[in-house]
Amino acid sequence: MSQKSRSTLRPLIALSTVSLLALTSCGNGGGDGEGGTITIGVTGPQSGGGALYGENVEAGIRLAIDELNEQGVTIDGEEYTVEMRALDDEYQPNAAATNAQRLVEQDDASVVFIPHAGGIHAAQEINTSRSDFLIGAYSSDRRIIERDNELTFMISPPFVSYSEPFIRIFQEEQGAERLGLLATASEYGQQWTTMITQDWEDAGGEVLSNNNFDYGAVSDFASSVARTLSDDPDVILVGGPSQTTALVIEEARDQGYEGGFMIMDQAKFEELELFTDPENLNNSAGVKPVAEFDDPGTDSLVERFAEDITEERPITAETSLNFQAVALVVKAMEIAGTHEDPAAIREAMPEAAAEVDDVFRVSGFPDEVTDEGLLISDSLEGAYRDSEGNYEYFPMDIE
Repeated sequence: MSQKSRSTLRPLIALSTVSLLALTSCGNGGGDGEGGTITIGVTGPQSGGGALYGENVEAGIRLAIDELNEQGVTIDGEEYTVEMRALDDEYQPNAAATNAQRLVEQDDASVVFIPHAGGIHAAQEINTSRSDFLIGAYSSDRRIIERDNELTFMISPPFVSYSEPFIRIFQEEQGAERLGLLATASEYGQQWTTMITQDWEDAGGEVLSNNNFDYGAVSDFASSVARTLSDDPDVILVGGPSQTTALVIEEARDQGYEGGFMIMDQAKFEELELFTDPENLNNSAGVKPVAEFDDPGTDSLVERFAEDITEERPITAETSLNFQAVALVVKAMEIAGTHEDPAAIREAMPEAAAEVDDVFRVSGFPDEVTDEGLLISDSLEGAYRDSEGNYEYFPMDIE
């Protein structure tokens, strides 16, 4: 398996929000707009505990828009300028649905990107009834595409895709038998826990006591870690926001744990390294760092993120996958000959996947858009960080 030497990133002291105002504004990205404007709507967290997550999502959309405007966007013979209009929903589902409606009715957005499952589900209640608009769903909750919503496409790989390779790495290759549970207690964490519990037991392993806790509300989690370690696990499921996940892993190492970690897909290796000694992350499986991909546009996007957004934190999948998705949607508009008809845009997305410029292919660009709206990449990989801190990559079957 290929490896790179990017596992030596050093922890950074602070996270920058230098570009937040630029990311949430409406200004154009460099096109002349002779034929009009295409508005890409976004509703996500710009404040509170999810603000950095929301900023990363918006960064990917902004960078894509800038690149598209530099290249030029032509629909049905007319040139357009693409703009982003972003609203804060504070991670609240009802606010997300309200924002989406506002973006459609007041800003003429035919597509709205939403980066959390609750908001996506709420918006799916109105996007084919009250007003038609296409939802760019950035969440790994597979229920999003199981609702038969014809105007939704799912940007993230479903988290169920991680189960089989995680179990193979730890149970089959390392002989692990006992799985500890120490993930976030959110609905997302509960879904992950239910899935991995069933799959681990089906593979012949033993699942220990559930010590999940609210990663967003609990600051003293030493006792939860201690209870988990008292069961003598071989591997532990952890995951939630990257900062808390890193501190949970660090606490487990400080308490003497030497086993492995399954890291849920919300947390990212490149961010985890900001908050703990990278050696603590050894013998862990999780999401492949964006900079480790060898896709045609990867290096360019990594450089542009550092130059245009910030050098003080690494680019993550929140940025790269939304960057790709915006390009896919705009190419579908060009093929459909409209930026106003969400159904026509959605119908053109499978064809568009083959025609998007290489600069937008950065971290497992989709080879297929299924009828239910799932983006599937044959080249998507996960990552295992070995005992020496080197990455080994494993293929993922998107389900």
